[in-house]
Amino acid sequence: MSDATTAETIPALKERAGVVNALLDGAQTVLVRHPTLDPGTIDGEFALYPAYSHQDPARYQSQYEHYYHRSSAKPDAGVPIRAVAEVREEYTVSSDVLEALSRHYVYTPDGLRDKYDPDDDLRVLLLRVAALVSPQLIEERGSYRGCRAWIDLEDDVDVDAEAALPVLDDAAFAERRAAVRDALE
Repeated sequence: MSDATTAETIPALKERAGVVNALLDGAQTVLVRHPTLDPGTIDGEFALYPAYSHQDPARYQSQYEHYYHRSSAKPDAGVPIRAVAEVREEYTVSSDVLEALSRHYVYTPDGLRDKYDPDDDLRVLLLRVAALVSPQLIEERGSYRGCRAWIDLEDDVDVDAEAALPVLDDAAFAERRAAVRDALE
């Protein structure tokens, strides 16, 4: 077999760069997604791949606008891979509950409604995010481009998830988990 057929790839979730920064800072703990963007079950850890296109500062809550401004342009040196995440809980909700969840994400509820069809149910993913001890800048390959949620990072991208440090300690994450559950009841 050739190396190309045996090479392992690393799954990565593409998300707006401002949101990735908020996840890394612990300011955001959930992702709200349209069900068709993330088909199937999400198992195991994955890298967070910041996307720099289609960002809209009007979607951010005013206290979180700095996340947009910090990440409105892709670095010339490459795409920064700085974190891994794991889905700890998943919910299917109507857009009516977005206000109750708003302290757990940086977009406004209307910004999320604008991004997704408000008539459809949405997926809420509670993420446990960990910062990589050795982040890296990677080349944006053609296979990473396009409007899709999941990509496979090539085998030369060395993401050491074992050496990642949680952005929230266990107690803080447990509090956030409980608050998300309470918001959805």
